[in-house]
Amino acid sequence: MPADLSARRSAPAGDCSPLVITGAPRSGTSLIYNLFDGHPEVNWLVDEGFLFEYLDDMGPAGADLFLDAIPVDLNALVAGLRDKQVMPPVERPYRQSRDRGSVSDVEIQADWDEECFIASLAQPARGGVCGLWLRLAHAYLAGMRQDPRRYCCLKAPDYGKSAASALASIPDARAIVIVRDPISSLDSLKRSRELRGEKLLTWPLLAQNVRNFQRLLDRIDTADPDRTRVVRYESLVAEPEPTMRALADWLEIAFDPCLLQPTMRGQHWPGISSFKATDGIETSAARRPVLSLDEAEVDLVTRHLAGFRMRFGYGPT
Repeated sequence: MPADLSARRSAPAGDCSPLVITGAPRSGTSLIYNLFDGHPEVNWLVDEGFLFEYLDDMGPAGADLFLDAIPVDLNALVAGLRDKQVMPPVERPYRQSRDRGSVSDVEIQADWDEECFIASLAQPARGGVCGLWLRLAHAYLAGMRQDPRRYCCLKAPDYGKSAASALASIPDARAIVIVRDPISSLDSLKRSRELRGEKLLTWPLLAQNVRNFQRLLDRIDTADPDRTRVVRYESLVAEPEPTMRALADWLEIAFDPCLLQPTMRGQHWPGISSFKATDGIETSAARRPVLSLDEAEVDLVTRHLAGFRMRFGYGPT
């Protein structure tokens, strides 16, 4: 190991740098996120959080407004955080239910200390987006009874919006963008919503999601290449160990066996897929035929996302 890399890996923990995992919905963000659960150099926040997505929606000129809107009153601050899921709702149990289209009924209890959370949130904070991130990350980790580690990992399958905002706002932020063939991703999205019976992928939403794939490509092209890594879902499930070892080297963290086993709060997690219970990193989804998109919809995706598909090795058809 090079001397400079060894020195950085042995540096004191506590940086709490944001590690944002993003991509399109149904592209593998949950899988790669759950692989980081339990890593000794990564704090893991269980569910999705939308802080950086909100900041991206506000635009560069709106960050000051967002910060100015933060209330002094802690009760009001917490109400806004929880109402809009600015950070993951780690204060409550994580649930999956068959009634909501899940493959199983699972509840994982939270180990949460509200007093420690509020006490940390009340501490003086630095200014700017970086100061807000550290204030919130430290408070949520205090509530989870965890010490800050090198990275604090956040998942947001928002087509790269959270990654773009985090990278622009925080100098030591890192982003992992997972991509999947848009035909497979959108077919999975349509089918999973049919199973849930909500937010059906009718033609207006299909058009919107195709446009979001185009924007994802734009965000990848303009991201800082030193602080961004793009991972193909198909490569991850086919060759998980070399893929995760490469990510660990890039993040300058030690490779750990947990990086090959998706878990939830350290427990075996069968809920990676919406269609069947999973056992580890499943390969079958990468080979699944198109089941829900019709011929005209596949043609629409193929024509409008030809550049995206060619860029990441999915071919023109």
